[in-house]
Amino acid sequence: MLPQIAINGRFLTQRMVGVQRFAIEVVKAIDALIEDGEYASLAGRIELFAPASARDFPLRHIPVRRCGFGSGYLWEQVEFPVHARGRLLLNLCVLGPIVVRNQIVVVHDATVRARPATFSRRFRAAYDFLIPQLCRRARCAVTVSEFSRREIGRWYGVDVSRMPVCFEGGDHIAAVPSDRSIIDRLGLAGRKFFLAVGMSTNKNFEALSAAFARAALPQTQLVLTGSHDAKVNRPLGALASNGLLHAGYVSDPQLRALYEAALALVFPSHYEGFGLPPLEAMTSGCPVIISKQPALVEICGDAALQCDANDVAELSRLLRLVHDEPDRRAAMIAAGRARAARFPWGSTARILLDLCLSTSDATAPARAAIAPGRAAHAPAMTSELTERDTALCD
Repeated sequence: MLPQIAINGRFLTQRMVGVQRFAIEVVKAIDALIEDGEYASLAGRIELFAPASARDFPLRHIPVRRCGFGSGYLWEQVEFPVHARGRLLLNLCVLGPIVVRNQIVVVHDATVRARPATFSRRFRAAYDFLIPQLCRRARCAVTVSEFSRREIGRWYGVDVSRMPVCFEGGDHIAAVPSDRSIIDRLGLAGRKFFLAVGMSTNKNFEALSAAFARAALPQTQLVLTGSHDAKVNRPLGALASNGLLHAGYVSDPQLRALYEAALALVFPSHYEGFGLPPLEAMTSGCPVIISKQPALVEICGDAALQCDANDVAELSRLLRLVHDEPDRRAAMIAAGRARAARFPWGSTARILLDLCLSTSDATAPARAAIAPGRAAHAPAMTSELTERDTALCD
């Protein structure tokens, strides 16, 4: 018996950051897999439930049902499970209703526990209470990297030996047209610049700003994108650099244009559960400099230059290296594209759909009949996980 699946659509009321990006791209990839026929038998069996205030999200095979009166934690904990009762719940953004056992929850990382000073007290309290409960009660908790799997076990005290990994994807950035108007608007036409993406204290912009100043590149700028959410993150410290340009929020087409024009994305983060901007950058042909943070190393491998997060001198040296050696930069572009090709959203969606099927007690032959070609389409990084992980959840 194939499951009826209800996707938690609370993300359609939230600002677009990492976990909301994950949810949007996974749902689009699931819709495409049904369209292509790979999971055609699930057509009509998946529905996205969202608060009444949710923004539009046009899909071909997954209807969006707006329901309830709230939009926050109360909607997610009470209204969503009531309206979706009898279905297998698929929660893509860390949280889900703790009263429900018949659900899958994607827990992206343990950042709230590992780096609590980065977050507001209210945000920490909600996550500290809900995540351990969900990991223990849900039929299956999933995460996005091997590093995050270990960290969830370490910080939340839950058994992660049966926790599958689905990774994320970066190919969404290639699906949007490049909007180069952002280059002119920021006065970057004909100028060299490094790019930094995301606004939180966790991104380590203090060290980046200091390293950029130390590199002494007077004709080059450091462009910072993103907006700060005071409801989630603590205030940023002062960033001082003569060449620093804060672009604020940019759209996906504008971000692609910045990736394509930048000397490199610089991402010396203190802590990440996955690290989506480096994957987007590599997909766009932008070299990447990362900290030696385990999740970033896991995703980027040797395709990125690496340094300790707080080693300002070494980060400064790497900035100059990319700036001064075009042959090295060209080699990094080629290596990055090859690495990024191993992480398409289609593979993420396949793993999650197969987990839905196995969790709902669908038989292995039924799964094979629905998705006969999934292993052939999966990249090297995730094809090894698909068959193994479907057996990990009860």
